Amino acid sequence: MNPGSKKPHIELVTGSILFGLLGVFVDYLQDVPTGPMIFYKQLFGVFSLLLFMLITGKLSQIIPRKKKRYLLLLGIINTTTLFTYFTCIKYTSFSVAILMLYTAPMYVTLLSPLILKEKITRKGMLALAMSFIGLLFIVDMTGVTTGFTAGNGYIIGIAAGMLSGFSFGSEIVTIRYIKDDYSSVAQLFWYTLIGVILLLPFASKVSGPVLTDNLNMLIIFGIVNTAMAALLYVSGIAQIEAQKGSILALIEPVSGIFFDFTILHTPLLANTIVGCIFILLGAYVAVMEKSPRIFGKYFRIQV
Repeated sequence: MNPGSKKPHIELVTGSILFGLLGVFVDYLQDVPTGPMIFYKQLFGVFSLLLFMLITGKLSQIIPRKKKRYLLLLGIINTTTLFTYFTCIKYTSFSVAILMLYTAPMYVTLLSPLILKEKITRKGMLALAMSFIGLLFIVDMTGVTTGFTAGNGYIIGIAAGMLSGFSFGSEIVTIRYIKDDYSSVAQLFWYTLIGVILLLPFASKVSGPVLTDNLNMLIIFGIVNTAMAALLYVSGIAQIEAQKGSILALIEPVSGIFFDFTILHTPLLANTIVGCIFILLGAYVAVMEKSPRIFGKYFRIQV
């Protein structure tokens, strides 16, 4: 890859924007239980990936070679991320689940120096801090406080959310770790297929009429979220430093808020807009080649 190329950044941002449609799909699939929803999303995603590889002649890329155990690990981690994230949404709210999921950059910052030998820079820490402040603005803290006093269900959701953040961070690091042995298409195919196998018991946990009524939306969900979005996302993040990539992926909650507002007509609050601005500024700081003078003057960031 050309060191100066912005293609990986564009792929990652585009994939994250498409991931932001998740809330819209979940809203349209309210009659489908969580387990079956994830299973069929992954199943139709695998079929879409197979078709894509047949058309593009990339089928040979999925042959396992080195580090086979990491493909299995990646599949388990990705399935854990999906299941815990959806569980958090079920017991808390979409905004709280997003906050929990995107604690991932903190885990990436801790793991990447140990596993990927990436350096922690002040610029990266500033970008992380700005993005996390943005997430705090987006989350309804009053709802969080009320939730904790409401009962055990909310606590289950928070616990699942914390696990989703850690597993998501581990997923990013693992993708980067095996990028030289497996293409983004191969990684995506295998971890999605492993997810389908692990989630197979949920296939029958939805009634036939409900499945038939929602089949078209589940197919679109699998194509857009599991195939298109994930393919762009994995391709981008495999070529970008893990710390920077995990911050750029925070475009997802921003796009999710945009889609919820424009498609589902969810009210847009002032603090939500402020939070989105902080996240976008954090993403800008993460990808800029040189530190702006104002940051350099007051923070003396080392790039």
